[in-house]
Amino acid sequence: MCTVTAVPASWSRFSLSLALVAFSATLIARPHPFSHGSGWKELSIGPFSVDTQGDIDQARHELTQMEQVRWVLGGLLETQDLESTWPIRVVFTKEEVPPQNGFELQNGQYLLVCRQGTQVPLGALAGIFLDANTPRLPAEVESGLRELFSTLQAHGSRVTWGGAPAHPDLAWARMQLFATSFDYRATFHIFLASLKSGSTMRAAETNAFAKPQADLEREAKANLASHNWQPVSVSGRPLNPKRDLGEQPMAPELAAVYIADAQLRSKPNFAEGTFKSVLSAGGTTAALGYEGLAQVAELEKRDPLPFLEKAIAAGSRSAPVYVAVAQTAPPARAFALLKTASQLNPRWAKPLAVEAGLTADLHRREKLLTKAVELDPRATGYWIELAKAETANGEATAAEGSWLRAEQSAPTQAKAAHIHQMQAASEQQRLNDEEAAARRAQNAAVEADEQAQDAQMARIQAAEKAANQAVTDAEGDAPPEKAVPWNAAFPHKKLAGTLTVVDCLHTATRLSVKRRNGETVRLLLRNRPPDGLVCGPQRPTRQVSIVYAVEPDHSFRTAGTVVSLRLR
Repeated sequence: MCTVTAVPASWSRFSLSLALVAFSATLIARPHPFSHGSGWKELSIGPFSVDTQGDIDQARHELTQMEQVRWVLGGLLETQDLESTWPIRVVFTKEEVPPQNGFELQNGQYLLVCRQGTQVPLGALAGIFLDANTPRLPAEVESGLRELFSTLQAHGSRVTWGGAPAHPDLAWARMQLFATSFDYRATFHIFLASLKSGSTMRAAETNAFAKPQADLEREAKANLASHNWQPVSVSGRPLNPKRDLGEQPMAPELAAVYIADAQLRSKPNFAEGTFKSVLSAGGTTAALGYEGLAQVAELEKRDPLPFLEKAIAAGSRSAPVYVAVAQTAPPARAFALLKTASQLNPRWAKPLAVEAGLTADLHRREKLLTKAVELDPRATGYWIELAKAETANGEATAAEGSWLRAEQSAPTQAKAAHIHQMQAASEQQRLNDEEAAARRAQNAAVEADEQAQDAQMARIQAAEKAANQAVTDAEGDAPPEKAVPWNAAFPHKKLAGTLTVVDCLHTATRLSVKRRNGETVRLLLRNRPPDGLVCGPQRPTRQVSIVYAVEPDHSFRTAGTVVSLRLR
């Protein structure tokens, strides 16, 4: 059985990048109590490395299987050189390790530690590439593809797949039918391309196979029930394992660290001793040791930060170490650490997302999150944050698209439904904010208009007072005690509202104005209505600002006489 390194979930992100391999050849290969001596070899191609101390032919065979998985899946996804977010390493060891299938993100790479002579789980490997190169596909497609790739067998360039899997189910039977049937395999890539672009299963099947979904489902069920699954040839990469797979020595200290990672939970004291023992090697190997000690600290519920700082000081090449330290650092240092993390692994979205969370500039935040979702379209949380940033920047249409992508990327239907509710709440809040802003703008305009009218009234009154004083000075007589303009004999009020009716009377005009509270006030205008107004109900209604003298007139049934009128 193969084994995955067992580490705390929160620590699994602290890791070492594949660039460490470049240093391994320069390390002193001295015997180590945890590596069972020297003699380690490393084979590599593309994003893969396979380390072994034993059967080099078996390591070469397993690496060939891995590379053909990448090649075949790349053909289906129409991507010639399929990439993984992280390098992928398999270590074959003679030591006893806890049996567990699968890969784990560890030391800046997907790490799998196996007993010598076991097989790499190719279905899990295909899942890594699906995660890195596609948006989230329908669950039954993803599980079916993983099971299909678990049946792949490669001998150099000769590749077959589609034989009996370990766990056949309808999802697998459907993918096996599409991949091996003469009627469908030529257009299987069209089916996957349609799903990548966001099509539903029904639309993708119709587009690729030109058959009703019900007919295809009947064939898939019959395929599952037949138990007659024959492998077929599939186009593999032209590959000569002895010529095309790079081979070089590997320092035993590195192998010791990888094996210790695998034994961290089952033998924590043993693993801790290994991590401490490699510190003397210095450089990036020492950084690996400090990262391992940080894992131990986290398992024991202690602060891992001091060990992470020492790993950075030792020249760590692990992007997650820098992100972990950045999340507790002051902003200036955090931005520098995040920049380093992005340089170490430009395909990793998290440094960008963390930086976006620390950035006050909304446009900068949107730009960072846009890049993050390009790198990781399955990151539901990043889509949600992008939608919020776009909403804050006034980009409602873009935000609607990001909310939809967040919903499509959700791992479960329940999560998708929750995101849909979040979108509805966000949209309602946006509309409420726009309405409130419009009200504030309207009220500010009314207030400014009223202030202008007050200023105009003050100028008129000042002019009247100056004119009266001039007459008095010219005649030399005291003015009458109550000589005031007719319209100043009554208190004035201001009114802003909606002009609904203009009654053109024989000698005057009556205006009906509805206040904001719904009350209607009738006012008398002692001349004809101004240009732009017609007699009768106003359609459409007009907004007006009025200053009037409080002079009720029972004959006209008005509350006052208009002093000034402004139409808006």
